[in-house]
Amino acid sequence: MQDVHMYIQVGVLAIVAMIGISFTFALPKPRHQLKAKSASYARWFLVASWLVVFCQAIAHIGYPQIGLPGVYAAAILGAYMQLMSVLKRYGTEVSQSKKFAAALHIVGVMVVTSVLVATKAPAWIAHSLALSSVAFPVWQALRCVKQHFSTESIGGHLLFGVLSLVIALVLFGVPAYLTIAPADSHYHLAATSAFMLVIMLIFMLAFAVNILQSLLLKLRSQVHTDPLTGAKNRHFFYEIAPKLSAHAKRKHETLSLVACDIDYFKSINDEHGHVIGDIALKRFCEIIQSQLRQEDTLIRMGGEEFLILSPQYDGDKAAQMAERLRKTISESVISARGVDISLTASFGVMQMPPGADLFTTVKSADQALFDAKANGRNKVIMV
Repeated sequence: MQDVHMYIQVGVLAIVAMIGISFTFALPKPRHQLKAKSASYARWFLVASWLVVFCQAIAHIGYPQIGLPGVYAAAILGAYMQLMSVLKRYGTEVSQSKKFAAALHIVGVMVVTSVLVATKAPAWIAHSLALSSVAFPVWQALRCVKQHFSTESIGGHLLFGVLSLVIALVLFGVPAYLTIAPADSHYHLAATSAFMLVIMLIFMLAFAVNILQSLLLKLRSQVHTDPLTGAKNRHFFYEIAPKLSAHAKRKHETLSLVACDIDYFKSINDEHGHVIGDIALKRFCEIIQSQLRQEDTLIRMGGEEFLILSPQYDGDKAAQMAERLRKTISESVISARGVDISLTASFGVMQMPPGADLFTTVKSADQALFDAKANGRNKVIMV
């Protein structure tokens, strides 16, 4: 009867592993070459997790000299596959020397534990060697996740939690279990199966959530980004900008707006064509972005019209920034397909008054921009 249970446990884990592997093929594949390899290592992690139970079953039926070293090696292999999956998920390259060191580590532990089992050394020695060997790559994966996840990353937090759970079980849970559990191989097999099943399911859940959330964040970024210039777009302005102004009001911080328009841009399109005009527009944005602070946000409102949100800048500082931008643009020559183009731009600056509405402030900045264009262009006017 116990053998039947053993076959059921091994079979159930095999089915779960196959379902998990199939699931990874259904997940969106990242375009990033390194990140795309993450799923492959996740599949090997599932295979290694099943091998732990399979090798435990071999030891259970009377071949501990083969089964127990196999359990240790498979567990360490699974830990390294988990580490590789996490590293690739974050686009981290791994050198061939490190891969070779990991393979040498696995083989070394397998050889040493084979000798320990064959010489009937105390079991705690092999257990300690194996558990510490498993903990090392999991700890490395934990560090990698901690370095990369943000406070808004649910997938990153979930993955961090899973790896923390694995570390806790390996360093404390398993040793405690081996201390109090009866010396029954069937009992050990059942506990190992349950442990690996939980780890496989939770890891795959965290892996899937991490990938899907990254995809959603990327889509969200694309929705808020102008594809030509890389600046934010009107969708960003209407959705995010009011939150920024509300934050400024709540924290009693200054917020200034700079409206910007390229002078005579239509004549460039008419004379050189829209392809040259698009190149000039893109280069214009690159020039502006290079002059802005990290806190500033450039938004393309449409055509050649832009808006700059400058938190923690009063009107005078924003006007000084606009003057630097005006001067830099007027002194720059843009080369596009053999054509040299000189641009100028007009700016309207407005500091948002306390308690004022953002859209009213934008309207005032637009009026200042209109005045700058009406007074000869290539000027900065502050309201």
